[in-house]
Amino acid sequence: MAYFSIIMCTFAGLEKDYSKNKIYIKPSDFEGEPSFLDENGKPVHGVDIWCYCKFFAEHIQLMYGDNDFDGLSLFEYADIVESYQKEYLIRLIDFNKDGNVYDFQMEMQNKHNVHINAWALCNLCLFIDKIVHRKLVVKLKPTIADTLEEIHDLDSVTFTNKDGKSTTTRNKALLEQITGALKQEDKVSYEVDCIADRQDVFTKELLQIEFFYYLSTFLNKYFPIKRRGLLTSAEMKMCGYFLKWFGLSAEVVTESRLRQFRMKFDHVSVGSISVLPINGKDVKVQWEFVKYKDWKDGKINPLKKEIEPLKTGEPIYFPPDLGEKDPLKR
Repeated sequence: MAYFSIIMCTFAGLEKDYSKNKIYIKPSDFEGEPSFLDENGKPVHGVDIWCYCKFFAEHIQLMYGDNDFDGLSLFEYADIVESYQKEYLIRLIDFNKDGNVYDFQMEMQNKHNVHINAWALCNLCLFIDKIVHRKLVVKLKPTIADTLEEIHDLDSVTFTNKDGKSTTTRNKALLEQITGALKQEDKVSYEVDCIADRQDVFTKELLQIEFFYYLSTFLNKYFPIKRRGLLTSAEMKMCGYFLKWFGLSAEVVTESRLRQFRMKFDHVSVGSISVLPINGKDVKVQWEFVKYKDWKDGKINPLKKEIEPLKTGEPIYFPPDLGEKDPLKR
């Protein structure tokens, strides 16, 4: 029987205590008589599914200062869980029923004398998954330099009025005058094209890199056991499996690929945090600005291409009619 195995699975509610940043699942939260067993096979009266998340938030996730967290805070995530209790419990139960998870628990227990709380581990993975999906990308329009770079043999120019009417000219003198004026402009400024989800701009590898980095860092720090490298072979194997289990990969990721992910993390931008007025209150939004030359040819694979960051002081113009992605609904 797996640790903390369950016999019935209808979720009734959560007891929440924000002062301790914990939420407990208790036997009374289920219909029927669930069986909670510890690593010694003895009944327990409750399972703390938040102990791993709490350690992660306090020792790994903190980003800037004391109040800014990468992606979203644990309090925000707890509110999401509370709003979708039944859905989250189904994921927790399915995770605990997984035979590979059970084998991982047994191997860590037998080889390293480490008890893995599968409930808390699943919740941590869901939290990390939410973090890596929460961030936004701001796609920038081509600059004057980008436009000139794509002009090789200018044949015509089309002008469009605000009323939608347009006119096209092939006047050689005018074309030369326009091109010459553009070449003399040396100021660099950017205009926002749109705000997009990260998976619409980057390949799946970006989310995989961050997910593995966070999960591997947690395992290494939370369980101070003797290892030859960052993780044990069992931990590496399960990280590759978890990337598939939580929908970040179509297949189990190999250990060599995971090592590649880990080395690449330092070259991946976590973005910047801005404070925006949304629905009458100030909201912190985390996003990354991506230049036109980086996204124009399709999705960006972070394993193959590094994004050039903006320089300090370079202006960015946000059009008033720009479509919104409300961070509160993500």
